[in-house]
Amino acid sequence: MHISERIFSRRSALGLSKAALGKAIGITGVSVGKWESGLNQPKGRYLNDLAAALGVSVDWLLTGKEEGVTSVVESPFPGYRNVEPAVIPQGDRVPILSYVQAGNWREICEQATGFDGNVEYVTASVDIGPRGFGLWLRGNSMSPQFNEGDLVIVDPDEQPRPGDFVVAKNGSDEATFKKYRPRGIDENGKEVFELVPLNEDYPPMHSDRQHIEIIGVMVEHRTFRKR
Repeated sequence: MHISERIFSRRSALGLSKAALGKAIGITGVSVGKWESGLNQPKGRYLNDLAAALGVSVDWLLTGKEEGVTSVVESPFPGYRNVEPAVIPQGDRVPILSYVQAGNWREICEQATGFDGNVEYVTASVDIGPRGFGLWLRGNSMSPQFNEGDLVIVDPDEQPRPGDFVVAKNGSDEATFKKYRPRGIDENGKEVFELVPLNEDYPPMHSDRQHIEIIGVMVEHRTFRKR
């Protein structure tokens, strides 16, 4: 079975129209139709959002196969409940976080807070610490090198070095992705650094002017031709 057929079968099983599924993902019903006809294939963040909307994993959508144990996965649509294998992280498999989860990742790890079955995992291509995670990028503050829908793998156990790309807590509950630039030590012996966007239309962030906290260092970057 092709990915287009799996999308159609899951949507039909949930009794959803193409428009309803598209609305849940943030696209049109026409785009869903192109996925189901095989004209296009979901990529980047749309693949993750589609899997969540259908109550399945990205691995199942792509291959039809699943590793892990079987558990109940809640569909995002009220009134529906389905059973699919939930992925258990093994080896270098890391969870894909939302920006809010990434912003609070240290606290989540310290509290050993679990995830529900809808969390997707990705296999890192590099050695990574036990607290590693993935993040779908959004916005254009890091273009042209990084674009919305790209996937970065982040290791909180790595110490940032000049020129590294990092995920940081931006003073609110959400994370931000920027280039790390150290600026020395202040009079209190505290490190001063900047978080710099690659897009000149956006301003840099300064650790001595606002509260920002480094969460982890990017160790892998994946781009997708189609989104």
